[in-house]
Amino acid sequence: MSALSSRRLQILAVAVVFLAGNLGFYLWYRATAQDRKDGMEARRTELTRDVDAREREANRLAAQRDRLSSVSSAIEDFYGKRIGPSRDTLAPVVAEIHLLLQRAAISPAEMSYATAPLTDLPLSQMVVTFSFRNDYARFKQLLSAIESDRRWIVVKEIGLSRDPDLPGGVMVRMALATYFAAEDAGGGPAPALAAQERPIPGAARRRR
Repeated sequence: MSALSSRRLQILAVAVVFLAGNLGFYLWYRATAQDRKDGMEARRTELTRDVDAREREANRLAAQRDRLSSVSSAIEDFYGKRIGPSRDTLAPVVAEIHLLLQRAAISPAEMSYATAPLTDLPLSQMVVTFSFRNDYARFKQLLSAIESDRRWIVVKEIGLSRDPDLPGGVMVRMALATYFAAEDAGGGPAPALAAQERPIPGAARRRR
């Protein structure tokens, strides 16, 4: 056998081996194609679930951030704008309550004031208690004025009964509350306030 023929046989053998290798790879690739496809589908589904979970977590954190921002704004508004130390806000709050009563043409026979510190908050509370007799419309007008007032005045208690001496009238006992910053949180009666107040001028003669 000549050297040329031997060389050709070697090249042919290499080609056969290469072809057999390619054929084996093709057969293996075709046989495992479905398994790879299933594996890729499973991976895609897993990644989709992971992305969805991360988006839900991001939305939850964004909603929580918004809630915390709202709470922070409410706290800042309450402590920074609505209340203050009693020495700065006591007289204006009392004047505001009297003005609300006067606008509703309501004249209580007496008004009492009491302050006490709150145990769980750095605040002191002043409770203003009074009673009056008037028609129901005036009572509703007073409630609406208190609810929409710019100062932090809340209705703490209401006692309401029909007035037998006044058609359409009611007898009302109310307790309003307001708050002061903790630096003046000492208890006891509010300074410069008596247990009884004079009727509001001009309101009594409107009462029937």
